[in-house]
Amino acid sequence: MTAFALSVDNRIARLVFDLPGEKVNKFAAVVVTEMNAILDDLAKRKDVRVLVLTSAKTDIFIAGADIKELQGIATSEEGFGKARAGQQLFQRLAELPFPSIAVIDGACLGGGMECALACTYRIVTDADKTSLGLPEVTLGILPGWGGTQRMPALVGPSLAVDLILSGRMLNGPKAFKAGLADRICARPYLAATVASFTEEILSEAGQAKVLGRRASLRHFPQTFIDGLGRSLLWSQAYKTLMRKTKGMMPAPLKALEVIKRTYGGSLETGLEIEARAFADLCVTTESKCLIDAFFANEDAKKQGGKPPEKRVSSIGVLGAGVMGGGIAWLFAHKGLPVRVKDIGWDAVAKAYKTVDDYSNQLVKIRKLTPSEARQRLLRVGGSIDWTGFATCDVVIEAVVENLEVKKKVLAEAETVVRDDCILATNTSSLRVADMAVALKHPERFVGMHFFNPVNRMPLVEVVAGPRSSPEAVATIAALTRQSGKTAIIVQDCPGFLVNRILLPYMNEAARCLTEGGEMEEIDRVISRYGMPMGPFELTDVVGIDVGHKVAKILHEGYGERMTVAPILAKVHDEMKLLGAKAGKGFYLHDHGKKGSINPDIDAAIAGTQDDLGIKPRTLNSDEALNRCLLIMVNEAARCIDEGVVASPGLLDLAMLMGTGYPPQKGGPLHHADSLGATEVVTRLRRLSGQCGVRFEPCRLLLAMADANLRFFGSDLTAVLSRPATGAAHTA
Repeated sequence: MTAFALSVDNRIARLVFDLPGEKVNKFAAVVVTEMNAILDDLAKRKDVRVLVLTSAKTDIFIAGADIKELQGIATSEEGFGKARAGQQLFQRLAELPFPSIAVIDGACLGGGMECALACTYRIVTDADKTSLGLPEVTLGILPGWGGTQRMPALVGPSLAVDLILSGRMLNGPKAFKAGLADRICARPYLAATVASFTEEILSEAGQAKVLGRRASLRHFPQTFIDGLGRSLLWSQAYKTLMRKTKGMMPAPLKALEVIKRTYGGSLETGLEIEARAFADLCVTTESKCLIDAFFANEDAKKQGGKPPEKRVSSIGVLGAGVMGGGIAWLFAHKGLPVRVKDIGWDAVAKAYKTVDDYSNQLVKIRKLTPSEARQRLLRVGGSIDWTGFATCDVVIEAVVENLEVKKKVLAEAETVVRDDCILATNTSSLRVADMAVALKHPERFVGMHFFNPVNRMPLVEVVAGPRSSPEAVATIAALTRQSGKTAIIVQDCPGFLVNRILLPYMNEAARCLTEGGEMEEIDRVISRYGMPMGPFELTDVVGIDVGHKVAKILHEGYGERMTVAPILAKVHDEMKLLGAKAGKGFYLHDHGKKGSINPDIDAAIAGTQDDLGIKPRTLNSDEALNRCLLIMVNEAARCIDEGVVASPGLLDLAMLMGTGYPPQKGGPLHHADSLGATEVVTRLRRLSGQCGVRFEPCRLLLAMADANLRFFGSDLTAVLSRPATGAAHTA
């Protein structure tokens, strides 16, 4: 079976890429070998004036290199060989004795983009799925098949640095405007455009016209950069990278170094330097973690089985608070009509304000026009009764986090909606099963836990209750993906997955504070680990009232190991602190910006120490970091043991997307693997002796230590097949 079909007609060679058995075209080793042989043959032919490279896949040109092969690279030498093989293939394409045209109708990414860059010309369509880019840094590597050399040469170093270091993609119109493509057309006119463009570039005048356009697009910025601006470009790019990554992501830094060293030099030398840099990166821990996250994301897209044939076309939202308004904005933003209900018009108005605010944020950064923002607002209808809900396909409850209130609202909704309408709850911690008892048809009831703020957080936990039907779960998972979010299906238990793991981490930081740790230093060391913010700043941002409520629910569900830290109880119950939204929590806040430590916190700490009879000690930041990470590891392992989530990869992906856990670290279970199960158990036992039952290593970790197993790369079937004990959600 071959990946390419070659034909020659009227001295025009057409090479069609259609990788057998795959939804996308990608460069596996066998594909590289086959394409090399084809190019060798083409280079010798006298009956070809031009090569046209196309794809037979719908919405795909070439998705890139085979990431499974990338994942399997074990040594730098092997990585260098892979890079050189790709470079040599595309150099052979670039050196054909006649021009080549890449016809891009769909995704053209990574190695696919590098292939297109090696062609003489590029045609793109304006189809929604057409996107061009070099996203290798998102996998912890850099473009290793000539991308760091050909992209700057084509569009100039400024745009190339932006695209390569960020991994962002351009749609067809933007790619044409930037000079990355030489011609653009609508999909129905693609064949005619390719034919006319082919004839055009076969004439000297046509070639001059196309190349003149490229030069005009680059003239001013290129003149500046080649004169006084090059050092400024490098320094600004470096500063931007350090601000965004804190220096913790080696791939974009290495990519900048390669471009800086090679721009304006010989291609041969540049390719050698690029390949060496790729070889250094492809074996790093950061790259392996990011690749694991990529595959977990692909697995998440398949959860829930085949999507239902009928797509959701209308949404109802119960509750017009911050979450309800955010959910309404999301679906209106994706083109769906939304009906929002609350008990009063003042409350409904808040949802409208949230929708307007979120859209205007996109207007400010030129992602939307004012007209498009108004369209989103017009898709939202408000109500204080049930008008409009009888026609909704899905109704999402987002009222106050109170079990009895939610049960009452859901029971009433069930009497109004259609028989085939799916009911969902946005609860962050209450069990779906406890709410389902209020419904006559619990099979159509599912958890749909969005994270705050809805417009920024990419994750939705789709919670399968014990009586939720597979069809209802699949529909909500598909709707989540339709809205542009990542859906991860989890089983029903207090806190579900992310909050069940995150709250113990926040709780443990508070305990460290009570024992003598310094708040700013604990936040600082955890930020240095890669978290977007420290646990105390996070507690303020989430809301002390929200965190305390969830912590209490977890305590009720899991017992002593989830006891609310006394200092959290004190700042909530006695001091009535709310966090950033009220301007005062563990820190003082001014219009959402964190300031100094709240001076009242010292007294609260001292009071808690007196209440508990704790004599404060010097607790160094490394101990705090170790405790905060290991308590997450232990709870994450319990979630795997209990089947709360389908795989370690999906669990870590949920933590990356739901908490901002540093992607280059992989997640709590990757952290466990970095230490080894034996070391994790040893540390947990030591901490259990010092701190109590919450650090007792769970059954799965003990079994993994005995068998020397890992979460990634080991078969856990045998240790997971034994009946679970003590799982709260099975009680």
